[in-house]
Amino acid sequence: MAYRDRYTLIPLRITAYLRTPVVSDRWLPLDGILLYQAHRDLFGAQDATIPGEYIRKGVQTLPLGIKHPGRRIWYYQCSWAQWPEIVAKGQDHWNKRFDAGLADLINLGKKRKIVIESGKYRAYHYPIFYRSALWIRWYAVGDLEEIKRLLSTVTHIGKKGVQGWGRVRRWEIRKQEDDWSVWRDGKLMRGIPIEAYMKERTGQEIPPDLTIANYGIRPSYWKRSNQRQVVMPA
Repeated sequence: MAYRDRYTLIPLRITAYLRTPVVSDRWLPLDGILLYQAHRDLFGAQDATIPGEYIRKGVQTLPLGIKHPGRRIWYYQCSWAQWPEIVAKGQDHWNKRFDAGLADLINLGKKRKIVIESGKYRAYHYPIFYRSALWIRWYAVGDLEEIKRLLSTVTHIGKKGVQGWGRVRRWEIRKQEDDWSVWRDGKLMRGIPIEAYMKERTGQEIPPDLTIANYGIRPSYWKRSNQRQVVMPA
């Protein structure tokens, strides 16, 4: 069965209502969250992060529309995070320090004490930067039921979820008339490759309020093979 026959792709509005601030950059692509959840669904929660496993037999496509299929510049019809007008930004720290009360349980060899300044038992006081809002919203062209199923087990988004950051109170996935997954009223809703921008805008020059950066165009966003020169949203 062909990919487009497996899913019913329609314009969607997807909202995460939050309990706690989110540790992430402002973009927080939803297709990255969906790819991780799709691999958890395929491999199981404990095996989702086996190195290289997703490459050999992992998820090939998501229940999302694709722009420029068959080309190297393809990307999903899925916006990056759209934040409300009121967003608080701040900095906190996460800490890790060895519990000296457990020193008797460790074989130190010839060492006489546990060194926390460096090495295996190094203590950390590391800064994190967060964004706090009541909700985050994305727009996509995708299969409503499959996306709802994948997101039903997403309890945290962003980094440091195990420390309580990015806790989701509930998800809301709704149909909508207009496709705002990439463009909304002539404005970008996500980053797209320069080649795609020139193709979709029929050779128009890039406006001065937009910037060009080296960024991923599809998940996994950290993979260098998925990174290109991208026209970023204003």
